[in-house]
Order: sequence, then structure tokens, then C-alpha cells
Amino acid sequence: MTTGGLAAYARGVHPIERLRYVARAGAVPVAPLVRESAAALASFAEDHNGLFLSCRRLLDRRGDCGPLIWLAARMLRALDARAEAFEVVAALDCDPIGWVLQDAFDELPSGSRVLACADSEFVDDALGLRPDLRVVGESENVEPNDRGLRPDLRVFEPDEPDVAADADLVVLSSDCAGASGALVAPAAVPFAEAAREYATPVWMVVGAGRQLPESMWRALSGRLDADTLSRRSLAVLDLHQFVTQVVTGAGLRTSAQAARESDCPEALELFTR
Repeated sequence: MTTGGLAAYARGVHPIERLRYVARAGAVPVAPLVRESAAALASFAEDHNGLFLSCRRLLDRRGDCGPLIWLAARMLRALDARAEAFEVVAALDCDPIGWVLQDAFDELPSGSRVLACADSEFVDDALGLRPDLRVVGESENVEPNDRGLRPDLRVFEPDEPDVAADADLVVLSSDCAGASGALVAPAAVPFAEAAREYATPVWMVVGAGRQLPESMWRALSGRLDADTLSRRSLAVLDLHQFVTQVVTGAGLRTSAQAARESDCPEALELFTR
């Protein structure tokens, strides 16, 4: 389902059916998914029990999306759930992670080699402002302009994860992380393992709503068995073993610091069976 198709269908549909449709929408980008979910859940703002059940139903389908967990937890703990829903959407739309990444990349020495395994437009945009950096990309036969990068930015295509041996920095991204682990694309794992072998620093980019407190992460990860992860094309990466720093909207942090600074309330009832 395309982003436009999701929004077009959802308008004018009964809130319960809208919520079901959003949950079944499949691979929809985070921002429109959260926006449509917020609008649907706001319909239950005066019915706390209905809101709770709707949040649970949504997370049963898309519990791998940190910003959806963030939305649900904040609405459940808010005095005004409807207002909170739209504050979450506004915070997601104004995510400062791009500026933080630009500042972080500005600190890299000229000519540094960056292995970018991150599925994030913010990473591409930030790297595009440093044409002196040598970028090691994953994808094949991709021209720099197709990634939205400056045309003078050189892109190197690795054939295997050992390319981390030639990198000065590996950059990954996650849509859901705690202090001890994060959900990543399976393809990112061998790059993280290779980076560890060659003692290459690894940054994990965690944008708005994607960082959970450790208690919430443990409750979520306890429900993710191997079959569920495989079905959703995800893997769990041990942050303590493989990640040097986490990039959040507040700056570069250790994974423990990032989890402590999370603005996601603790709402463990979202994950109880």
C-alpha cells in the first residue's frame, strides 16, 4: 500500500475500520503510519479502555515500530489523549535528528570513509553536505543523484561485509531501540559484526520516537521470537556488543544514556499477553 493510498482510504472511514486498515497496511513509511494511527486513535480519546484495546490491537500488528509504541504510550498516559496524539505527530515532523547528524559528520576528518548501512534519508542528506567524505554504500548500480546526494560525492559499492575493514565509521539505523538492543534490517548485522572484528566505530541512528526506555524494550523484545522477526524481515542487534554510540535528537549518546533520556512513558501493559 502506497503512502497516498493509505491516506486516501483512511479519510472518512469509521475509526474502528480505519484502525484495522492502518494495522494491515504493511510496509508504510513511519511518518504517514504514525499520522494515520494518531488520527484513528484520537477517536477513542474519551474512552480509555477503548483506547487501550485499540493500541494493543495496533501493536499486535506493528509492534516493531518504535514511534507507534511511543504514540500509544504517550496517549495512554496523557490527561488529554487527543491533544497528545497531535503533539506526537508534530514532534515526529520536527525531528532534529538531521541537524544532529550534520553536526556529527562535521566533526569527521576530511577524507574519512563512511560505510552507510542506514535506511534513513537523514543519513543521506547529512553525508551529502560533506562531499569530501568517501561513502561506502550497500546498494548496487545506484547513481549518487538517485540517493539525493551531491553529484561530487563518491559512492563505493562493497561486495561483502569485510568492507568495514576499510571504513573509518559504520552508520546503522533502527526504528525501535532500547538500551541493550535494537531492531535492524538483517543485512545490517554482518556489517556490524565485521565492524567489531576490525574495531571500526559504529553509530546507530535512532530518530524521534524510536528510542524506548529499557523496560519497554525488554517487554517488546520478549514477544519477538525468531519466526516473528523473520516474517517482518527484522533482526535484533546487541547494542552493547556492536554499537559505539547512538545518534538521537539530543546528540551522540551511549545506548544506556539514550534509553534513559527517552520521552516514551513506561506502559508495560501494552505488551502483556
